[in-house]
Amino acid sequence: MFYPKTSYAKIAYDAILFYVSTGQIKKTNEDKISADLRLKVACVVSILDASDNLLQCCGNIDSKKGMLYDEIIENAISAASNKKNTIKNEQLSELKVYVDILSSLHKVEDINDIKPQKHGLYVKAKSGKSGFVMPNKKGLNTFDKQLDAIKKDTGIKEKEISNLELWYFKSTRYD
Repeated sequence: MFYPKTSYAKIAYDAILFYVSTGQIKKTNEDKISADLRLKVACVVSILDASDNLLQCCGNIDSKKGMLYDEIIENAISAASNKKNTIKNEQLSELKVYVDILSSLHKVEDINDIKPQKHGLYVKAKSGKSGFVMPNKKGLNTFDKQLDAIKKDTGIKEKEISNLELWYFKSTRYD
């Protein structure tokens, strides 16, 4: 059984347990939400199995909600209810949950300054297609590999590469 070490992971884990068990969303009264959870910051919630294999993750590069508390709950439930790999009741005791809090975006001035172990990469094409990869992602240990992963996920074409907007960010993981 997973025992969250941080309040962020506990909120995500409890949201997943409650949602998978009941199909409902349970939230705390707003007046009981701590100041750090009221900040407008982005996060990614990842759900792993007992062997640390990623089952699902969900999040955004920028905050879509008014506060982190709502971001965590929405991303946790979205990850747990993803149609490709919906989390089932019998899996609940074997799950691990992480919450990555993302920094603001910083424009890439020189690709040589990007360190994939500590920098995530966000890419936006003129066509409007965009995507991001988290830092320190297994197998993506160079800028080119990060960029290739984003191109593959988003459908950005090779001819669009010269006109991409590149941004980097850092994340802090909470388990």
